[in-house]
Amino acid sequence: MTGLVFDIKRGVTKDGPGLRTSVFLKGCPLRCAWCHNPESQEARPERAVTTGEICGREMTVEDVMEEVRRDKVFYAPTGGGLTITGGEPLAQPAFTAALGAAALAEGIAVAIDTSGFAPWSAFEGILAAKDAEIAKPAARPAARGSGKAAKDAESAKGAARPAARGSGEAAPLADLLFLYDLKCLDPARHCALTGVSNEPILANLRRLDSLGARLWIRLPLVPGLNDSDADLAALRDFLATLRHAESTELCPYHPLGLEKYAKFGKTPPFARREPATPAEAAHWKAALGV
Repeated sequence: MTGLVFDIKRGVTKDGPGLRTSVFLKGCPLRCAWCHNPESQEARPERAVTTGEICGREMTVEDVMEEVRRDKVFYAPTGGGLTITGGEPLAQPAFTAALGAAALAEGIAVAIDTSGFAPWSAFEGILAAKDAEIAKPAARPAARGSGKAAKDAESAKGAARPAARGSGEAAPLADLLFLYDLKCLDPARHCALTGVSNEPILANLRRLDSLGARLWIRLPLVPGLNDSDADLAALRDFLATLRHAESTELCPYHPLGLEKYAKFGKTPPFARREPATPAEAAHWKAALGV
């Protein structure tokens, strides 16, 4: 099992809780006007026109896990772990599920940083990996003989883990977190700004919420594009319908992606060179009530 990876960053503090290792997968079906990782868009290796470096390489799950394990000692104490991001990690669903399963099997919490634009089957893959980990019996010493110790060990089999979904008991997703982007709720404008419909994005989010998945909502807000009063009111009202969103994070526009467009010989669709101002961010926060 291999995936196309374009970067791995250790010691990250912004892609979920605690100290994290972020693995960036290449390929994204969206073409956001403000994209700050344009080198992530194509699902193939690319050569930078300014430096000649190749962006994107095939890696196995074990290749990636070797990097992830290097900071394992820091994950549990800080509430951190592995973040699988991109690009769009669910554009490589089998690899994302396999990598997530490998991390969960080693007790490393996993966050999926997603636009939500993917078939539901892609979400099912990573949810199944979590369910499989939940369903494993707890590690225990082998019992000897047929005495009380053996009977106690047998009766305790699997007791330390809650049942997986479908067993009649809700399974907590304590080690699996979705960092879920909401860019614009107006269908026509979402398509104009990102190149794709927001219908599957919203449907997948509602479904995750109904399952009790852990959700952190992220709002990339860009002055003049998706921050009108109507945009903000629609986001506020939609967020109020979610039952399991643990937090809402504003992600104000920054122009750092513009240099990357030039590096790879691409033209940015939105070329504002000034970041969002503190006043704009404060207005967004007040309007959203976050």
